[in-house]
Amino acid sequence: MYLSLTGVSLPSETNHNNAIDSDNNTDNNPLLAIPGVGTIKGILDKTNNKVAKFLNVPFGLVEERWRPAVKAKSWDGIRDATELGPMPPQRTNNNPFMSMFMGVPDKYVFEDSMSERDCLNCNIFMPASAVGCSSDEKQQLPVLVWLYGGGMRTGGNAIPLYDASELVLSSIELEKPMIVVTINYRLHCLGFLSSMELILDAQEHAKTIPEDQKKWYDLSVGNWGLLDQILGLQWIHDHIQAFSGNPKKVTVMGQSAGASSISYLQLIPECRGLFHRSILVSGTATTMVAHYPEQEGQRTFDRLCSNLNVPSDLPPLEKMARLREIPAEAISDAINKATDVMFRPYVDGVVLKRDCRSIVGDTSLYDPALNWVFAGTCGDEGTMIVEELGASTVADFEPFKRRLCDPADYDLFDQIFGVPSTDYEAITISSRLLNSGCFKFPTFEVSEAILAHPTCQLSRFHMDTVIHKIENMIPGWGAHHGVDLPFTFGSESTVKLLSDEEREMSRRVQGVFVEVVTAASPEASSLPLVNCILPRTVKVHKEKEIEGVAEEGEGRVVQEVEVEEKEAVVFSRDMRVTKGLVERMTSEEIGFWRRSAAYATKQAVEEGRAEDFGFVLSPPLRSANSK
Repeated sequence: MYLSLTGVSLPSETNHNNAIDSDNNTDNNPLLAIPGVGTIKGILDKTNNKVAKFLNVPFGLVEERWRPAVKAKSWDGIRDATELGPMPPQRTNNNPFMSMFMGVPDKYVFEDSMSERDCLNCNIFMPASAVGCSSDEKQQLPVLVWLYGGGMRTGGNAIPLYDASELVLSSIELEKPMIVVTINYRLHCLGFLSSMELILDAQEHAKTIPEDQKKWYDLSVGNWGLLDQILGLQWIHDHIQAFSGNPKKVTVMGQSAGASSISYLQLIPECRGLFHRSILVSGTATTMVAHYPEQEGQRTFDRLCSNLNVPSDLPPLEKMARLREIPAEAISDAINKATDVMFRPYVDGVVLKRDCRSIVGDTSLYDPALNWVFAGTCGDEGTMIVEELGASTVADFEPFKRRLCDPADYDLFDQIFGVPSTDYEAITISSRLLNSGCFKFPTFEVSEAILAHPTCQLSRFHMDTVIHKIENMIPGWGAHHGVDLPFTFGSESTVKLLSDEEREMSRRVQGVFVEVVTAASPEASSLPLVNCILPRTVKVHKEKEIEGVAEEGEGRVVQEVEVEEKEAVVFSRDMRVTKGLVERMTSEEIGFWRRSAAYATKQAVEEGRAEDFGFVLSPPLRSANSK
């Protein structure tokens, strides 16, 4: 079934919007009324009955492809919120590792699992005892909003791993109850794509909008995924009180692309007031540097047209009309085959006004009301992605190096990171480069900005814990990119993945994140706050015995010694939560990446060559070595 929507046909939601009559609510499932929206029927978590889940609650509607979404419509009667809703369109096949790790099926049935029109929904997990309880602000619960990763290419809140029941249960058991909301946003070229044609299309559409209905984002192109996230956060701000949540105590947490998204949101003035804390796991804005429409964007758009048999000589607006007629599943299939295309937000002059590398360190751009940022990375981020983004042979390494630094810095690069003489060394050095340049340095940049913020506190963490089942399957991956996720959620899908010891570690990891969300203030929490990012020494008192003195209590003196201060949380390999140094990069590495970022920004802004630099998949490099 299809609905005609402003010149485009998008599938209607046939399986996910089942309104039920209140007389049919005979199963004692929780009911909750959202003022101005409607009433929903949720479900209690089957393992404990202490967590209530309200699933597939719509916050937005995609009325037309490549347009900002609109607010979801209200409804009459009672909406069934007991089943997960559709995910954004994306690939339908999953590799065996991701099926095991994320708990997803080997293959999705597109029409059952995905919807372009109705994918903007949220899942809300809360203590069952708090359903319909309190509108008193003092008793309202803090809220954690989750943004998934997946390279802005894949992901969704219906992925079994992201069931937040165990995370909420952990908060209840710690007597620090909170609410968790997981939201969807559009992906790949449906959420992140720009070109000359798309810009012209948006300009023409803006002319049709009445003056009294214009929005600040009408001319934004390529950032529909970010706008979806903002719409979701606005919905939470407006309606979370119905779930006994406090809209003034919202923490946004994301991993990889989700963390990068949050880092961008922190720089967008229109997002101010939507959250007061953030948790950034394995990503910041400069982990996923925004693209330029006339560079990476046009290349991807032209390739999309070619793959979908849209003639290149058509007028721009006719190309757009043709592309809007193509079903979302066909577009997703085309993108899935183009494995060397990467998706990022876009510098569009509206949502993102400047290259993020030039602004991410500007403290003045961050919300003055932001009061705590908790940021960190996994110990071995590069191991999982080195095959895709690194150099796997000595022959590949030299062109890979050229993408990472000014030619004047080649010798410095070699001194810091080394020169591979074998393919194994090329892989090892590439993995370190990805770890350092794509994750650790971007986290360092944001940390610097937050440390200079007048009111916001900074905490840092390192995830060194490994999952032994994965380590046995793929030796050498270690604390790989994404290893944090099973420990963070501990959901039912992880039962066969984590050992008993690892599940106990999951509870400890959850305890740390719960503390960030629920603490009355950063200063009142049990977590260390960062005073200095780079290693520094502090004086401490230490007793020292004097040789030759045997009597008890004598022969001891107190002296001052210098030790390096440990201000970061460490989730250790031996399953403990301990403390360590904030920064693990050397000062030489930091200096190198500063120079690299400056050179890359110059390439993009002044010379129009953004696609020739950085941690991106380079079709010329890949194709040259695959012939």
